[in-house]
Amino acid sequence: MANDLQELATYKRKEPFSSAIHTFKKNGRPLVALWIKFNNDWSWNNAAGLAYNLLLAIFPIVIALISLLGLFLGTLAPGVFHDDINKLTVTFSTLSEAKPFVVAAFTQVKREAGVLGVIAAILAVFNGSRLFIFMEGCLDIIYHVRPRNILAQNVMSILMLLLFVVLLPLAALASAGPAFVFSLLKKTPLDQIPGVPFVLGFGGVLSGLMLGYILFQVIYMVVPNQKISFRKSWLGAIVAAVLLELYLVLFPLYVAQFLGAFAGALGVLILLIFFYYFALILFVGAQVNAFFLQGIRVTQHDLVTMVYTMSSHLATNEEAVKEQASSSPRGEVPKDSRPQYEVDREVGPLPAKPQN
Repeated sequence: MANDLQELATYKRKEPFSSAIHTFKKNGRPLVALWIKFNNDWSWNNAAGLAYNLLLAIFPIVIALISLLGLFLGTLAPGVFHDDINKLTVTFSTLSEAKPFVVAAFTQVKREAGVLGVIAAILAVFNGSRLFIFMEGCLDIIYHVRPRNILAQNVMSILMLLLFVVLLPLAALASAGPAFVFSLLKKTPLDQIPGVPFVLGFGGVLSGLMLGYILFQVIYMVVPNQKISFRKSWLGAIVAAVLLELYLVLFPLYVAQFLGAFAGALGVLILLIFFYYFALILFVGAQVNAFFLQGIRVTQHDLVTMVYTMSSHLATNEEAVKEQASSSPRGEVPKDSRPQYEVDREVGPLPAKPQN
């Protein structure tokens, strides 16, 4: 009897633990499936390719923005130009010691704005369009859809490039704006008000979140070759925007801690690393939308294995083609290898069977 009571007490102690394990497995199953889908879609490898395309596209875009700045500086009177340079170097203490170099750089930009603009416009349109065409291919893999035709791809990529050029300086202003305003407030009585730095910092974070959300939301709705509504894309955009804001806070700490001594020599490599994790964040948001909101499930194999499975039976020489043609039954309708949801979207779902 005592043994039975002891076993019952032991069972009751183990029951909550086993129940918690069962609940964890049940609730964690979708996350495991999402992780498998992320790997099967080759998101890690595609992120590396997208980071390289971002690196190729960002420099012409920055040069184009600098040329626009040069055109603006060319409209200023010489006195106003030097006054603005003085305000800039005074506001940002890191530029005060490099004032002669800043003046020389802005003078050169002002002089060669036209030439820079022409070169940058050509390179920005070409490299930027390749960037979004590659991005569409990656997102089409995630959503399991066919790519657009060449004309539609280029139209989409140019429109997205224009949006990217608009959002890039806004994001830079959002990150540098609070520090700029705070430096101006140091010379006013408002600096004595408690909580002003916190409010400005919070405002910078909030504006960064909003701009990141807008960027991801537009990408998820426009770039994939599929009509995606706001209801089917908002969750991934929020997840990606929050991850991006955390990343923007943590990445400078990572660079300062581990790469600070090599920052000057490895500037391009650091930028490539930054773009790689940005691409991963972009794909995480897209996977969340595709898996949880679109209901797109895990493929049986990864991308390379699927290509091998689909192409391994194909003939590789002329004799094999003739042999395959003679052995295949004539008049047989080939099977449709598309996913069932794509067939249903084209011809409609099959009618339900009548109930007796």
